[in-house]
Amino acid sequence: MPSPRPQVAVRKRIFQILAAILVVALLTIAYSAVSLWRKIPESYAAWTAGNLMVEYLQTHINQWPRDWDDLKSATNSLLQRGIPVYVPLDTLTQFVRIDWQVDTRDLLKMTHAHSNASIRAVTRLDGSPLWAKWGSDTEPNGKIMRYLDTQ
Repeated sequence: MPSPRPQVAVRKRIFQILAAILVVALLTIAYSAVSLWRKIPESYAAWTAGNLMVEYLQTHINQWPRDWDDLKSATNSLLQRGIPVYVPLDTLTQFVRIDWQVDTRDLLKMTHAHSNASIRAVTRLDGSPLWAKWGSDTEPNGKIMRYLDTQ
């Protein structure tokens, strides 16, 4: 009479495999949720930073802002035109770093010489690119360069 032991061992192995798959699936879902939790606010920050920078350039004859205080006028200008400012300036500073030393004359020359030129003037605090998950038109550096390309 055969022993039921081999069947128990197979069932145990199948259970272990299914448990491992479940753990991996739960970890993947958790990682995605945490990643999304970070990407959404950063994407809004990127969008807002791009809008503010272009608005400032438009309203100040292509002058680059010197600091966050300069961007207050762009915030007011956007709001007066009915364009939403998704992230307030005080919160924006927690996500975004802007190179305040940029010379727009150099950028204008670059855009006219190379239509697909790119910059990294607006980044995360650590200097890496911002997440811009709402579309390529919400990435601040590209938005700035597209605006300058029309000048």
